[in-house]
Amino acid sequence: MNELMTQHTEDFLQYLRLERGLSANTVQAYRSDLAEFVKVTKIGRPEELSPRLMNAYLSFLTNAGRKPATIARKVSSVRQLSARLYETGVLAGDPILAFRAPRIARYHPDYLSPTEVASIIEATDPAAVSGRRDRMILELLYGCGLRLSELINLRIQDIEFEAGFVRVTGKGDKQRLVPLGDIARQAIEDYLSREKLDDTGPNSSYLVRTNREKRFSRTGLWKLIRRCAVRAGVTKRVTPHTFRHSFATHLLDGGADLRMVQEMLGHADISTTQIYTTLDREYLIAEHRRYHPRELAGTPKSRSAE
Repeated sequence: MNELMTQHTEDFLQYLRLERGLSANTVQAYRSDLAEFVKVTKIGRPEELSPRLMNAYLSFLTNAGRKPATIARKVSSVRQLSARLYETGVLAGDPILAFRAPRIARYHPDYLSPTEVASIIEATDPAAVSGRRDRMILELLYGCGLRLSELINLRIQDIEFEAGFVRVTGKGDKQRLVPLGDIARQAIEDYLSREKLDDTGPNSSYLVRTNREKRFSRTGLWKLIRRCAVRAGVTKRVTPHTFRHSFATHLLDGGADLRMVQEMLGHADISTTQIYTTLDREYLIAEHRRYHPRELAGTPKSRSAE
């Protein structure tokens, strides 16, 4: 890599690591993307950045058979470097601000209706040995929007009962505070007060444990949730992440602020959170076409045919 570009790239990576707090793995991904960009384009100075250079790089990525999501990520890495060079005064303007990469289809997450969520939670058997634990698991997944790994690693001391928060350790070991609703808190208290938990074993600090006092595996929790969904008669494909999607969708449907939901989900980029707003608009369009009498009447005739 050219020495000048190397210095600017290192400054940018340090900014990502120290000021934006990105994980070592994420910073390494940026480093790899930018190193490839410099190698392919043979760029020597920041002033050489241009839409034309980006088009040449895009052609290289496309011809190399890179997947659309990979192309989008690599283009985004160069975009953010360019924006940072402008912000710090290295460049007088952002030379690739107007560059438009091909749009890729966004992932639209599946989610449950509030009624479906309630039916799955109610399908837990309170008389069973693990019934209170299973209900607590579902209440936390839906009530706090936790990732599966976050739930598995949740410790009892992470529950701030009086303050009403859960301290969650997410991707990149980043911690965040998520509100603990009354219903989820009650499910935890009911579980802890009635279950005879081992408080001396190697897994005694973890909140969610199997009947054998072991930590749950991802597969084990997936099967548990699937059993509850089947028992509730929900035919949709339901996974632990479905509850996280439902958590975000229902909050936004209820009028929650997008930035607030981003914070609770632990998304580094708000565009990740925005997929839930896109989903909602498309749902409204589908419902309009399904039920509006003019849509049900059929395809409109053109004026030329009249």
